[in-house]
Amino acid sequence: MGKGRRKSNTNKLRSTPGGAPQPSEIAPNYKKNSENEFQDALARKDFDKAKKILKNANNIEEWRRLNLEGLITISMGDLVATERILLRAIRFPECGVKPYKNLVSVYSQMGRLRDALPLAQKAHDMEPDSLDIGLLYINCLLDLARAEDVIKVADKLLLKNENHRQLMLAKASALRAGFRPDESSVLNDKILELYPNEPTAMRMKADILGDKDSVAAVELYDKAANIVMKTKGKPDIAMMWNSSLHLLRTRDFKRGWECWELGFAKEVGTMGRNLIPQVKVLPRADKNKDFNPEHWTLVVVEQGIGDQILFLSVMEEAIKEFKNILLIVELRMKSIIERSFPNVQVGLPGLLESWQSNSLKKNGYIPLGSLPGRYRQSVESFKNYKKAFLQVNGDLYVQYQQQLKTIANGRPIVGISWSGGYWAAQKRAKGLAIENWLPIFERGALCVNLQYGDTSKEEQFLKDKGFEFITFPKVDYKKNLEDWLAIAAACDGIISVSTALVHFAGACGQKVGIVMPEPQGPWILGIDDTWSIAYPNVAIFRRNREETVRDLVDRVAGVIVK
Repeated sequence: MGKGRRKSNTNKLRSTPGGAPQPSEIAPNYKKNSENEFQDALARKDFDKAKKILKNANNIEEWRRLNLEGLITISMGDLVATERILLRAIRFPECGVKPYKNLVSVYSQMGRLRDALPLAQKAHDMEPDSLDIGLLYINCLLDLARAEDVIKVADKLLLKNENHRQLMLAKASALRAGFRPDESSVLNDKILELYPNEPTAMRMKADILGDKDSVAAVELYDKAANIVMKTKGKPDIAMMWNSSLHLLRTRDFKRGWECWELGFAKEVGTMGRNLIPQVKVLPRADKNKDFNPEHWTLVVVEQGIGDQILFLSVMEEAIKEFKNILLIVELRMKSIIERSFPNVQVGLPGLLESWQSNSLKKNGYIPLGSLPGRYRQSVESFKNYKKAFLQVNGDLYVQYQQQLKTIANGRPIVGISWSGGYWAAQKRAKGLAIENWLPIFERGALCVNLQYGDTSKEEQFLKDKGFEFITFPKVDYKKNLEDWLAIAAACDGIISVSTALVHFAGACGQKVGIVMPEPQGPWILGIDDTWSIAYPNVAIFRRNREETVRDLVDRVAGVIVK
């Protein structure tokens, strides 16, 4: 979340068909009167009569009977039964395209686009000119970030369906997801010329605009939201979710957190907030009217480790309110959290298997990412709790500090990290070539490698330049978080792009200079903030208009390296 994850830029085209199969799509091959009676019974929700008609129908292929049975169960709202029935139907080689198409629709409603994709692809291969099937296929591809495939399928269908709104919207979304924002923006303009009040096109323009200007993006989101309310009478959940990080960046925390909570909605899909499956069946403790602080409240992590650290900044307040907390975390984070929050019981995801069956009195669960919305409703609420809250492993800290001081021999010790972000779009925005970091080395600092992942090319580049660069090849920074935190704390200061390292170092009180080469970064950095809103010693350095990236790094080095 702090990284502007996938989260703010949902790729799935929400207006693409994904609803229940219609009677006309799977009409049986028997007498017209029976067909009309069957459809009429379904329309009146007389499911007993529909079942009776199907039972008495003669000379119907078994796959077709199953297909019709699936129509009854989906009309009854039983998606699980429908899935089971249609899976039987597609076992028949002669079944044709209809059961595949209908099963894709079922999976779409269930939010299981990954399961739907191979079925949608097969249906599309059977009838490549079918617009309905093509749109279902595109919807799956969008949800799974298959941008280039979306563009290919949409372009072929547009040849026979010129200016089709949903196809154009799908292509525009894929262009943006494929890092072609200018082309996406041009196509969105064309869509808005043809369909002036198309809210999805407005939302995508706002998404693109938001990469550079969240203030303007929020205005466009609001305009689109008003159109949706006037035309549909209900809000566009996916659009509200997309706006959440921009609202938080512009410090409209009330609306921002409200929209952030929509990340669990099925309309958002896999690009939203994802929880451990065992948790989803439990009640939300923060919505429990009979909440009892003497009972146990389950708090479960979500998002990446950087966001987890950010969310933990409110844990002291959560402990005061909820009292008995069991925090479920990743193994690599467990010891750090246990040491930092001794009043919290810390467990691993495996405990969830027996959570419901144990004898503890329980309130329910709360996602860790939902806690800040309870306690951080204003800029002042952040500043009032702006303090270090992570405790470093003391033994590891002393070990690494002594080792580095010996090597430095009086020189300043500076940790550096030049690339971050899980999503490719973030890597483009955050990544800085190691050549731009030479000013730090040239100032005579002992530079310590805090970059996770394979850095062998950068290490060789610096070696060829004659610079000393301290690395810890036996420490995997993605797994050995205790060591990563201790090494970061042992430095005199850190210069880094916005990445999980900043959260770790900032949370333990380390001095950090964030290098921001782009106008906007994660929401936590705000619009024009010069200091972190969440961490006490984290300064933000934004690139000036006439400044090169190397000059920016040199400016940061001038402050950190003293």
